[in-house]
Amino acid sequence: LSSGCPEIDRMLAFRDWLRSNSADRDLYSAAKWDLARREWNTVQDYADAKTAVIQEILARARAE
Repeated sequence: LSSGCPEIDRMLAFRDWLRSNSADRDLYSAAKWDLARREWNTVQDYADAKTAVIQEILARARAE
């Protein structure tokens, strides 16, 4: 079961924050577009490259 899973709670908080915060939604979109233009050895490398912006956005979401 995934009920109460911290990772799922984190992903839902991130999703909900982006739905309600246009500035962070635009920031995340721009970061993803920038990263999508690059060549990556693996999909995990791309995912890892998004970590900093995700953490920055989550910090603001949790502060609310």
